[in-house]
Amino acid sequence: MDRKHRNASLLVVILALGWHASATSTVAAAASVAHAREYAAANKDAFLRQLLDLASIASISALPQHNKDILKAADWLQQHLNSIGLENVQALETEGPQPVVYADWLHAPGKPTVLVYGHYDVQPVDPLDLWTSPPFEPQLQQMDGQSYFVGRGVDDDKGGLLQALQGMESFLRTSQSLPLNVKFILEGQEEIGSPNLEAFLIKHKAGLLAGIDMAISADGGQVAADQPGIGTGLRGAVAFEVEVSTAGMDLHSGMKGGSVQNANHALVALLASLKDADNRITVPGFYDDVAAMAAEDKASVAAFPFDKTTEQRALGVLGFMGEAGFGPLEHRWYRPTLEVVGMWGGFTGAGMKTVIPRVANAKLSCRLVPNMSPDDIAAKVKAHLERKGAELLANVTVTVSGFRSYPWTSPRDTPGNVLSAGVLEAAMGRNPFYYRDGGTIPALAYFQQVLGLNSTIFAFGLGDHIHAPNERLLEHLFHTGRKAWVEYLAVLGDKLAGLLPPDAPVHAGSGAGRDEL
Repeated sequence: MDRKHRNASLLVVILALGWHASATSTVAAAASVAHAREYAAANKDAFLRQLLDLASIASISALPQHNKDILKAADWLQQHLNSIGLENVQALETEGPQPVVYADWLHAPGKPTVLVYGHYDVQPVDPLDLWTSPPFEPQLQQMDGQSYFVGRGVDDDKGGLLQALQGMESFLRTSQSLPLNVKFILEGQEEIGSPNLEAFLIKHKAGLLAGIDMAISADGGQVAADQPGIGTGLRGAVAFEVEVSTAGMDLHSGMKGGSVQNANHALVALLASLKDADNRITVPGFYDDVAAMAAEDKASVAAFPFDKTTEQRALGVLGFMGEAGFGPLEHRWYRPTLEVVGMWGGFTGAGMKTVIPRVANAKLSCRLVPNMSPDDIAAKVKAHLERKGAELLANVTVTVSGFRSYPWTSPRDTPGNVLSAGVLEAAMGRNPFYYRDGGTIPALAYFQQVLGLNSTIFAFGLGDHIHAPNERLLEHLFHTGRKAWVEYLAVLGDKLAGLLPPDAPVHAGSGAGRDEL
């Protein structure tokens, strides 16, 4: 056989072997997904117990007396991550007492790398007497004809992060592999505004957190139990503590009353000065950078399944309020806020103590929309309060708290969003709505700003009583979420690389950054 024919024959053999290898790889991938699906469905009870175990830990980040519980939750997660086959598991220090729990699995050469985010800290439980069961004795309860997990953190975000981990476990237990490379950041400070996360990301950007193609948040939720949604924006936040003092001591309300300023009266007048009769915030310059709603935004509001009467009844409110020209969804998604979230002063015990209090206090919180900066708004609110305080013959001290975050937005057509849409439709039986959320997840803005990553929210809670007594999560949504994570991981492994920009750092599974550990 001459060289020409020999080379042609060799090419045919190489092509055939390549096709065979590709076909074999495709069959193996399909088998891996099938096994993961079977495992996810067959181990419901074990997965249920995981949530009850983790949610029993009182990992309240806002209260220093629970720092030991924070560490206990971080230790539980480390043991669990190791047990399911994730690697390089570490509790990494931050500048606060709450560590970041890190893990990875980087053995999928040529596949993208995703960063999965969740948080293991929870909100305080007050008022305790409104809970129908102890908040850290989570349990399944039958309510309204359905089965719910009830307990602090079952939704926000222990249920969410466990759904992601259980999706990973379903692959690792059956195939000892994942469809793509994964890095985990499980945070312990989200409920206090992630005050140290930005510095943590900057520190690890060039090492541990290098080579990532997109981020996925396991913190978030769906529109309804039978209606999926894709979140494309969250508001930012900044918060303050305000102290008003009017004298060197409490004063007799008879002897001095009517002739000196009362700290409670001054505080009430100060807080009342923050809004006008039309519910518009009066702080000079507050709205300077607020972006106008685009046509796409208005279409999202119009399409969203929202019934004012139903919500009014569910919330137990007497009606809705806000700036003229904006409805409830527009206020929650596209308008900034300034809210009084706590206030106290004077004698509050049983009976009467007739004093003019010398000091009164309040806590304020702002939610911010695109283009607004927490530092800019903090300066403007502080200046307004101090100026108004002088007019009221009161000394006003304003302290900006650690709870601050930039707003976050995501285009609808990011690869993560595009691929999640099909998975959500298959999992929940309906096309997803695009929507924004009035809440805040500081990490997503930091991923954007520090790491240059787009994020997709892929989570299955309903925000049901989160931050309030009797937080709950539908049992069937917990199981739906786990199964959806199996499908999402498979789709990302198969399709994500083809949707990324040509210069995307599709990670080869080399373990870049492990030298930090």
